[in-house]
Amino acid sequence: MYGHPSGQFLRVRRQTVASALVALLFFGACKKPENTLGLELIDPNDTLSNAYADTTSLVTYAIPGNPVRTSGLSRNALGSYVDPDFGQVKAGIVTQFRLSANNVGSGQNNHALVADSLVLSLVFDGTSYAYNGLQEQVFRVYEIADALTADSIYQNDDRPVVAQVNDLVARPRGLFKPDPFRGPVVGGDTLKPQVRIPLDKALADRFMSAWGSADLANSANFLQFFKGLWVTPDNMYQAPLMGGVLYFNLLDAQTKLTLYYRNTRPGDEDTTSFDFVINDQCVRYTRCEHEPAQAARPYLPMQLQDSTLGQVRTYVQAMGGVRTEVRFPNLLEYKAAGLIAVAKAELIVPLDGPFLDQHPPPAQLFAFRKGDEGQDLIMPDQIPGQGDIGGVYNASAKEYRFNITRWVQGVLSGTYPNTGLGLVPSGSGVAVNRVILAGPEHPQRPMRLKLTFTTF
Repeated sequence: MYGHPSGQFLRVRRQTVASALVALLFFGACKKPENTLGLELIDPNDTLSNAYADTTSLVTYAIPGNPVRTSGLSRNALGSYVDPDFGQVKAGIVTQFRLSANNVGSGQNNHALVADSLVLSLVFDGTSYAYNGLQEQVFRVYEIADALTADSIYQNDDRPVVAQVNDLVARPRGLFKPDPFRGPVVGGDTLKPQVRIPLDKALADRFMSAWGSADLANSANFLQFFKGLWVTPDNMYQAPLMGGVLYFNLLDAQTKLTLYYRNTRPGDEDTTSFDFVINDQCVRYTRCEHEPAQAARPYLPMQLQDSTLGQVRTYVQAMGGVRTEVRFPNLLEYKAAGLIAVAKAELIVPLDGPFLDQHPPPAQLFAFRKGDEGQDLIMPDQIPGQGDIGGVYNASAKEYRFNITRWVQGVLSGTYPNTGLGLVPSGSGVAVNRVILAGPEHPQRPMRLKLTFTTF
């Protein structure tokens, strides 16, 4: 059950017709909108052939987002922070590794080889390195037990099965300070900015023991020998706004798992390394969890329990966090009033207010209509060649605007059911951006539907 503004009415400015219908009906304050429409006609002697409306009744509320695909995308996310409005966001990386060369150690004497260390390197994404902050975080690394399959789609809610509960991060490490501006110097070379996680010597020894065996003959064999890793944050009792979600490019050549080892045979002493790489043939995905109950401000958790509380502000969050539903309970009353031909329908969605610099809103929101079973379907205004639906964030106006003319026309003509729209963020599988939107009862900048009808 949902509500609508108390005392709200729809005002139509009609600039056509010699005779005009004049009616004014007020909506009562109740939790379920009544199917009534108020019309106020102004200047009936004007002979222009358009009618305008910008106070159509809207109902908005936030709901948990649907799981989103995070596998095989342009970047992955790792880290956690507690958002004062959205609660905790916790993202981790699950990935396979492949051999950088076949037949590793084949045809040679490997008995004198000794593993020194094993290091996981994660290179920061070049376009956006983090969301929220760069404070120190604790990371844990686990070996996964199940084989990841290339023909599967992995989503943010897919939890990997671990081979063992022991954390593979080498002791006493575990706390990492991310630095996306300066690369480390390794072997005299300055590398790209990255997070380097040293792993347990026991895993390095296990890899070394496989040198020259069938397990390292090719990548297919290696993936049977070692299924991959899950890297996840473990920041208990994290203070609000501390930490952040870091973005990494797993396809960068410097993102890899490196085994450092040496030959101890007298006369042949040498130190070298071997790379286990992540490439486009590796299955990789981001697992992301959301805990809105940890929000310092209670409005989102309350709204998720009671949809009638979404009229002043509503919420959108990427990576399967939160989405906003928009309903137009009285839209079909325009048809009853003789207003059928839609020249333009624009949904104007302002932000609720200012936001922190470290919390930029999504660059774009997408609008979806509903299918018979409540599934998201593409808007006719989004179909290439038929129109530009918009939804791009306007930083100067601090709002989103959607051209939904074809959809509104379809509702009035009976092509589409009046099931409303869902608003979700772009880049939802590669980012954790969030935004608080103004609802239709916002005191300064309410969300509204601006309609223009052709009446001749």
